[in-house]
Amino acid sequence: MSKGYSSLKYRSGKERHGGSRAVFGIGSTGYLIMRIFWVLTGCLQIVLPAHGGLVPERIVSLSPNVTEIVFALGAGDRLVAVSRYCDYPREVSRLPRAGGFVDPDYEAIVTLQPDLVIMLDSHDAVAIELKKLGIATLKVPHRSVADVHRAVRMIGDVCGASARADSLISRLKHRTRIVSRAVSGLPRPRVLLSIGRSTSSGQIGAVYVAGRDGFFDRLIELAGGRNVCREARVAFPRVSPEGVMRLNPDVIVDLVNIQGEKNLSENELSGQWQALDGVSAVQNGRVHILTDTRPLRPGPRYVEFLCQLAKRLHPQADIPVSMP
Repeated sequence: MSKGYSSLKYRSGKERHGGSRAVFGIGSTGYLIMRIFWVLTGCLQIVLPAHGGLVPERIVSLSPNVTEIVFALGAGDRLVAVSRYCDYPREVSRLPRAGGFVDPDYEAIVTLQPDLVIMLDSHDAVAIELKKLGIATLKVPHRSVADVHRAVRMIGDVCGASARADSLISRLKHRTRIVSRAVSGLPRPRVLLSIGRSTSSGQIGAVYVAGRDGFFDRLIELAGGRNVCREARVAFPRVSPEGVMRLNPDVIVDLVNIQGEKNLSENELSGQWQALDGVSAVQNGRVHILTDTRPLRPGPRYVEFLCQLAKRLHPQADIPVSMP
């Protein structure tokens, strides 16, 4: 970005909420301060005051959960590009694409002249490349339910939407408590959460399952279950059919992306598990197919998946369809 930070335009937090409409560039002093901060931290991460500070006017999101958070905070109009995987809310369909997780389109990003690129905290290599291009970045955590709340807080602070972030986090925690209380005291079934598998062969092959990953493991716990896979070295261990039989879960929740598999019904997908008829979940008809896996993203919609999961683990529990 040949013009450097002097070309980056921001809007003041006060102006964003009804004050003056002046849009200004960062002067040489501001640029120098930001440069010093950049050198000290190794990667410029903008953390701006919640009130009366500067907020980015042009944002690029490199992750679907980041995009959902930005929209949930009412800042979707400031997104100028998103990753190729972003598909929610519907408004993202009109936005340019900036590549994927491991192959961002740096040329497109530079052309868009963003004030800020928001990504996951695992995107170290991407942040380094953007640093070389003089583009500010913010990396947010995503490995646990608590990380979702932290990401909302960080993005809300940077975008001058701290109050909305407070409100969103409060609602998410409230909804989570409703589900957790509804299943409190009930027997906890042993759950196998299948994150991905091949469905085209018509048979159960190797299955990628949720291990002791902070996000999915915690969701199973909040939904009133126990994760049958206690593998901690790998987030999503690859388990053979024989391995599934040894784990012998009480409930199997199979997350299937039906794109490209549109000829398979949920009954057909469920029927593939019948080959493992020695597994308790198969014997007792407790194999559940979920084809809408978008709520699995570590973003504000995690509570939707939590409700779906809790209803399947505890169909007798009073879990409201919609919550305040």
